[in-house]
Amino acid sequence: MIRVSINGSVTPLNLSGINRVTDLIELIKAVIDPEHMISQILFNGKELQDHEWSGVLTQIGEGIFEVETSLPAVYVGVRLKDAPDIVNTCYLQFRESRKYFQEGKLQEGNQALVQSVGTLREFFNWYCTLIELLPSEKKAILDLTNNMNDLADVCKNICQQQLYQSWWALGESIKQDLEPKLDELEDSVRKAVVSAQI
Repeated sequence: MIRVSINGSVTPLNLSGINRVTDLIELIKAVIDPEHMISQILFNGKELQDHEWSGVLTQIGEGIFEVETSLPAVYVGVRLKDAPDIVNTCYLQFRESRKYFQEGKLQEGNQALVQSVGTLREFFNWYCTLIELLPSEKKAILDLTNNMNDLADVCKNICQQQLYQSWWALGESIKQDLEPKLDELEDSVRKAVVSAQI
């Protein structure tokens, strides 16, 4: 038997005709406060695995879905507290790639650079998705478009140097151009989160 707890209270739901986990989530969305959003879902105290999200309820077994909800601004505020640390991780990854290039370890440098760019891209996607949940006045305060454009320009230059296999110049560009921009991004994120009072 599947049970559902929303914000700590077991909620009786008619699950007849509900076969898939995604169908259950849609039913839960329909019964929660319309101003709230789902902020966490656990099944028997654990997060669902990727394959379980698209699975059939009978395959995951019996238990309780624990659903937490919150206002979008609260959800965003909790998540954005991690943003400066994520930017710092990006900085450290780019610095590692720079050091490889400066040491002449081209393969390691390229691998680290690809990982760094991927982490930065994922950060911006995550950040932009989060702030879309906020009202326009908060979005404006948290907007990082200028930082993103600056970093995109620097990354284009780095890609050109990579094409011409100018490894020394590439390392110097990361150090002199990209790392300071990432420092600025981290500062911008910290200030924006405080200014938006989330």
